[in-house]
Amino acid sequence: MPKNVALKELKENLAYWAEEASRGEVVQVTKYNKPYMMLVPSGQPGLRVGKNVGKSGFKPVLDKPPKGWKEYLDEDRGEPGEE
Repeated sequence: MPKNVALKELKENLAYWAEEASRGEVVQVTKYNKPYMMLVPSGQPGLRVGKNVGKSGFKPVLDKPPKGWKEYLDEDRGEPGEE
């Protein structure tokens, strides 16, 4: 069962709660008495850190950018400071 801590308490004592999580405790953070987030130990089973980094199901529509793309982009962005 996770330890519960209010978000305000977490902000005031982050080092303590981070140490608790690093020792294996699961800490459930609440905001307005409702679950908000969880602090879990690094490497805990089920934690997917970077599992999909660099992977995407999207494929480019074009093989290469069309001619004039840079000029169009520069024109669209305008000069720095312009509105």
